[in-house]
Amino acid sequence: MCPDTSKVRANAGTCSALGCWYYVANYWAEFSGDGVYGYNGTTLGSTEFFIEVKFSGGSSTSKPFQFESTRGTKQVRASGERLYFSSAHPEGYPVSGGASYRTWSGGPYGASALVNCFGSGGYSAYEGTVAHAGVAHQFDWTDPSSSYPGRWYTFIKSPKFHRNSAGAYNLDNPPQMGSAWYGSGWSPS
Repeated sequence: MCPDTSKVRANAGTCSALGCWYYVANYWAEFSGDGVYGYNGTTLGSTEFFIEVKFSGGSSTSKPFQFESTRGTKQVRASGERLYFSSAHPEGYPVSGGASYRTWSGGPYGASALVNCFGSGGYSAYEGTVAHAGVAHQFDWTDPSSSYPGRWYTFIKSPKFHRNSAGAYNLDNPPQMGSAWYGSGWSPS
């Protein structure tokens, strides 16, 4: 099972249908969420997601970056990308033309296996010039049975971290989110 976030649940959170981002400290936020997925009306399994994002100056690290499913998976993929938020891009937009985009994949995994995407180091990136920074996280997975083709996906964007005059990025309590900060679905490929 994903880590117990009870230590942060006493802090302010910002929630969606997928889960909540919690303020831990001015440089640190944690996401805990879950969902159910299926195919043509058949429920296949339920998922849990856990992400911890910490900023140190312009560096961000998403670790742990975890996925768990009650059903085995053939493959799990994850991606991370640094974002900036602005009035032109309230949803967040990739920094540096997507240069911070990284992917990871692994599998197969048995039912209820805790998958540490990007391994023990997590997803890390640096960008220290934008006024409002964040990180986009995405998980996608395939089923081991050919009876259930395609990929299921979930994306979760971090809260906004605001650059201060010393160059550090700080989080508001409760966390402020950009627009369209989460979503999930199925794709045929």
